[in-house]
Amino acid sequence: MNRNFIRSVIASLLAAMSFSCEVLPDFSTQPSPLTPSSSAHTQDIKEKEINQYAQAVLKIENQRLQAYQEIQDLVGNSPPEITCNQPDTLKSLPNQAQQIAVNYCLNAKQIAEESGLSDEQFNTITIRLKTDQDLKRRIHNAMIRIQREQQQ
Repeated sequence: MNRNFIRSVIASLLAAMSFSCEVLPDFSTQPSPLTPSSSAHTQDIKEKEINQYAQAVLKIENQRLQAYQEIQDLVGNSPPEITCNQPDTLKSLPNQAQQIAVNYCLNAKQIAEESGLSDEQFNTITIRLKTDQDLKRRIHNAMIRIQREQQQ
């Protein structure tokens, strides 16, 4: 169960979590392909930043799952891909579902801001996750460690 949750989090968030006019959290359930990359770039991201990012992602994922389910209940099927910084992706939803999506986006942004990372740091990590397997592994391990600590 724990590993399945982590895989779900990584598949749905790591490739799309940024807040300053970049790519924002979406409701897509399709995993994004990650290509192998050198880990040289990862070394400049400190362990503290990895932990802050992992904690934020875990909190945001809970919000995403809840919002996704609420929208799915309203529309009767899987919602379309919704991207927070692209309001046009909300237009096909009923008004109540749009409000749920907007609330999710605002909450996700707040969680990211409260993570202790600047927008720039958070966005940098998010962008690097698309191609950096070592960074992906480090964040994955941090997420597992955080969940284990929370269970104790």
